[in-house]
Amino acid sequence: MRPMILPFALLMASPAWAQGQGMGATIAATITDALAHAPVLAEAQAGQAQAQARLDGARAQGNPMLSVEGQIGAGRIDNGGFFGFTARNVTPLALRAGAEMPLYAGGRVAAAIDQAQGGQAMAALALADARARVTVGAVAAHAEVLAARRIEARFQQLTAELAEVERQARLRFQSGEIPASDLAAATARRAEGEAGFAGAQGRRITAEAHYARLTGHEAGALAPLPALPATPPSLDEALDSAHRGNPALAQAEKGIDIARAGVRGAKAESMPTIGAFAEATRTRDQFFPDYRADAMAVGIRGRWTLFAGGRTAAKIHEADATLDASEARARDARDQIDAAVIAAWTGLKTAHRMVEASAARSAAAAEALRSVQLEAKVGAKPTLAVLDAEREATAADAAAIEAEGQRMIAAWQLNALTGQI
Repeated sequence: MRPMILPFALLMASPAWAQGQGMGATIAATITDALAHAPVLAEAQAGQAQAQARLDGARAQGNPMLSVEGQIGAGRIDNGGFFGFTARNVTPLALRAGAEMPLYAGGRVAAAIDQAQGGQAMAALALADARARVTVGAVAAHAEVLAARRIEARFQQLTAELAEVERQARLRFQSGEIPASDLAAATARRAEGEAGFAGAQGRRITAEAHYARLTGHEAGALAPLPALPATPPSLDEALDSAHRGNPALAQAEKGIDIARAGVRGAKAESMPTIGAFAEATRTRDQFFPDYRADAMAVGIRGRWTLFAGGRTAAKIHEADATLDASEARARDARDQIDAAVIAAWTGLKTAHRMVEASAARSAAAAEALRSVQLEAKVGAKPTLAVLDAEREATAADAAAIEAEGQRMIAAWQLNALTGQI
C-alpha cells in the first residue's frame, strides 16, 4: 500500500484534532529542523569546503615560492697533503635560499583555476540539490505523521463501532431476529477492523520514528499542513524554470565547463614554462679546510618538453573523451529532468482531480452510512448492510486522505524539480 498523506481539509473538519494540533510544530519548523539535522547536508557542506580548498590551491600555483635549505655537520677532511692541506677537523655548512615566480605556464594555471572554480560551483549546486531533497522529505515526513495519527484515530473509532454492531447482532441473534450467518459476518468485520487498527498503529509508530530520524527529535504535536505552495502556472513555464534552476541539471552543464578546462590544461602540457628566480648560497668547509663560498644569482628559468613519447597526446585524447562524456551526460540530464517535470506536473493536475472526486466519494459514503444505520435501526436493512457501509466509508476516507497527500507532495516535488525551493 502506498503511503497516505493526511488532507488539510479533513484535518480541519475535525475540531478535536485541529484543537489538539493547532499549537504544534508547523511544516516550516519541521523543514528547519530537518535541514539542521540532515547528515547529507553536512556532507555537502564539507564537499563545498573541499572545493574551495582546491580553488585556493589552484590559484596558489601562480604565486611566488620561497624556499630555504640547509645542512650543517661535523667531520674530518684528509686530502693526503694535496695542495699542502693536512688532515683537519671541519664543520661543513651549506645554506641555500631561493625565490621563484611563475611568469608563463602555457595556460596550465588558468586551466587549473577554471576547473577548480567549476568544482566549487558544482559543490554549491550539490548543496542546493541536497537542501531541496531534504525539504521535500521533511514535508512528506510531517504529512505522514499527521496521516498516520488521523488514520489510527479513524480505525479506533471504526473498531468501537464494529464492536457495538457485533454486540447488537448477538442480541438480535439471541432473540431470533437474525440468522447465525449475520452474527458471524459481524464478528468477522469486527476482527477485520481490529486488524486494520493494529496496522494503523504500526504505521503511526513507523512514521514517528522516521520523523525523529529526520529531524533529530520526537514528533510531538504537529500543526496541520498549510495550503499548497505556489507552483508554475503552466507546463512550459515549469520546464523553462527547471532548465534555468534545477540544481542537478546545472551540475551536469557545469561538468561541461570543467571538461573544457581539462582539455585546455592537457594541451598546455606541450607548452613551455618560464619563471623568474633569485638564489643565494653560503658554503663552508665543503671541499677543503677553511673553504668559503658565497653566491647570489637572479635570472629567468624555462623548461620545454619537446618530445614526451606520446604522453601529452594521450592526455589530450583523454580530456577530449571526458568532454564528450560530459556533454552526453548533460543531454541525458536534461531529458531526465524534462521527463520528471512532466510527470510531476501531470501528477499534480491528476491529484487535483482525485482530491475533488475523493472528497465527493467520502461525503457520499458518509451520507450512505448514516442512511443505512437509520434503516438498520428500524429493521429495513440487515446488519451486513451496515458493515458494508462502514467498510465503504473507511475506504472512502482513506482514498481522500491519500489523494490530498499526493497533491501536496506533487506540488513540493514539482517546485524542487523547477528550482523553486
